[in-house]
Amino acid sequence: MIKCRSYQLILCISFLVIGLSCTTLAQKSKVTENVDLVFHNTADMLQQIHYAPKKLDDKFSVQVFTAYLQQLDPGKRFFLKEDLHRFKKYQLQLDDEMKGKVVHFYKVVNTTFKQRLKESEAMVEELLKQPFKFTTQEIYNTNTDKLDYCKSADDLKSRWHNYLKYQVLGQYEDLLDIHQRDSANKQTEGQIEEKARQTIGRIEKRNIDNLSKLTTDEEAFNTYVNSITNLYDPHSNYFLPVDRREFQESLSGVYYGIGALLADMQGKIGIGELMIGGPAWKSGQVDKGDVIVKVTQQGGKPVDVAGFTMGEVIKLTRGQQGTTVTITFRKTDGSLKDVTLKRAALQLEDTFVKSAIIEDSVKLGYISFPKFYTDFGDANGRSCAVDMARELTRLQQENVKGIIIDIRDNIGGSLGEVINMIGLFIKEGPVVQVKGPVGEPYVSRVKGKEVLYDGPLVVLVNEMSASAAEIFAAAIQDYHRGIIVGSSSTYGKGSVQRPFGIGDNRLSNSVNTDLGTLHVTLQKYYRITGAATQLKGIEPDIKLPGIYEPYKIQEKNNPTALAWDTIQAVPFTAMDEQGTIPKVVAHSGGRMQHDSVLQALTKNLHWMQNRNGIYALQLEKYRTAEKELQTKVGEIRKQLVSAKPMGVKNTTDMEDALKNKEQFKNDSNKAWINSLKRDLFLSEAVYVMYDYLRLKIS
Repeated sequence: MIKCRSYQLILCISFLVIGLSCTTLAQKSKVTENVDLVFHNTADMLQQIHYAPKKLDDKFSVQVFTAYLQQLDPGKRFFLKEDLHRFKKYQLQLDDEMKGKVVHFYKVVNTTFKQRLKESEAMVEELLKQPFKFTTQEIYNTNTDKLDYCKSADDLKSRWHNYLKYQVLGQYEDLLDIHQRDSANKQTEGQIEEKARQTIGRIEKRNIDNLSKLTTDEEAFNTYVNSITNLYDPHSNYFLPVDRREFQESLSGVYYGIGALLADMQGKIGIGELMIGGPAWKSGQVDKGDVIVKVTQQGGKPVDVAGFTMGEVIKLTRGQQGTTVTITFRKTDGSLKDVTLKRAALQLEDTFVKSAIIEDSVKLGYISFPKFYTDFGDANGRSCAVDMARELTRLQQENVKGIIIDIRDNIGGSLGEVINMIGLFIKEGPVVQVKGPVGEPYVSRVKGKEVLYDGPLVVLVNEMSASAAEIFAAAIQDYHRGIIVGSSSTYGKGSVQRPFGIGDNRLSNSVNTDLGTLHVTLQKYYRITGAATQLKGIEPDIKLPGIYEPYKIQEKNNPTALAWDTIQAVPFTAMDEQGTIPKVVAHSGGRMQHDSVLQALTKNLHWMQNRNGIYALQLEKYRTAEKELQTKVGEIRKQLVSAKPMGVKNTTDMEDALKNKEQFKNDSNKAWINSLKRDLFLSEAVYVMYDYLRLKIS
């Protein structure tokens, strides 16, 4: 099983468990009773079985020291330099703790952290009592990586002052916008500024309360251990017993809501993920990253959610079937938008493989493929390879001339499924290599079956196509079975993790006492050409602008990511006997280089990527900067919409099936089809397929 990049899942699961059973609490206490055992066993396992074990010396000890403090206080608004001086005596001892000495460091740090949180809460309350004036020549830098720790309490207070002024300015500007839209609102600017301070006060109190929850014995230990495991690589993690179970729990089920997974966004609650087919997704007006400002129930008054907990916001968004809720969102460009959503029962079936027809001058097939799911032996489960085979059959019955498979945002899943799926397109041969740090690689193959589809194929990827999705794209590309179209590279997650229970028996999965689980990286994936998918990902044959690239969220942007390397290639026979693919790549690539829309989109994305994160704390300058940001984001949104809608429709089978489906499923399908019609990158993939068909015939 390929471990997926699952940060959004973890964020969302964390607020779904309202209470813990006595058994769970007992298991957590077992961890705190056995801290040294858990810590030393974890350290031993990392050294014995991790793909790239570290040299446990003073140099690594300093890295652990720095990483743990950075994890606790990334903005350097809590610890003082005097704290660092007191902690320094442990700086060269942490490798010794990993080797077997009693664990002290995190406990000392946690005690100080608790105290600093209390002091900061009082400081924030004091600073927010006085009005801020947004006319002075001050700036705030949101990039805090290079900040040093404050020398004194006065310096720390000054840092908090600038941070709070920046936060209040943003809220103040928001409230002024709302005030200007509401002619009945008679508040003065002074009253609006006071309300902004009160709102930020609630938000910061909640932030500090949340940090305080991480200072419990269990959570403090968990944070410390993971600051170490993440130095080995980003995907090795330690899970407390309850966290492991939460990680494994499904988010499926029927409830009536807006169809969005919420996430904490620097003290505010926003949209972490849209559920395909849910009301928010169907509306086309809600995006990842939107912050919830207000929630208004049907027939009720608006409720300002600033300072609300995640659970409280969830309760407001959920309700009875068919009722409506109006949510005021702060969009990523800074604008406010009211969106009225009708609550519906949310079904996960819309996340499975599904197909459509694109018919303009030529009839093409389109397959949406969000993840590599598997049935895990469950008779009620589903296999993505089986579902893919069904959709390929449907499309061929429609007499399509070519098929586009969309694995954008596909974060991976089952290795077995990806091998079976490649076998639908390639008759026989190696498809991926799996190798540990020593020994020969294991080569996975497809063999002995007739391919289900041997026609023209285009695979659409982006920066979030990861893990199993990259194995699929790599095999299609290496065999010259199809053309890969997408951003400059896929995600770059080419490592393999396995879970091991922490207990009295090292490396054992079956222990009597649950002391947590270590997900540890053991191997890496390699293409049949010998190149790793790790770090570099898959470079498409034809490149499109990358909408996620400004946010630097790929594997290559993580400093602890494993390196890219190569091993020996395995023999295989490439396809494309006529040499059509190089011709298509040359022709389509040349055409895109002169496409004015793609050029303008690339320019705007570069602008987003090169923003310096420095904000003036003067209202007018802040507004100017926000207006420029809104303009750029607005341009990007328009550019991502194809000027000419494509002729997208359901397959005949789907049209027949929808006649017997609930209305909300028909509505969901309609919204999905409409979203495809104006998808700029899909339209570019269609043009590539047209070139493919024309050059293949010629």
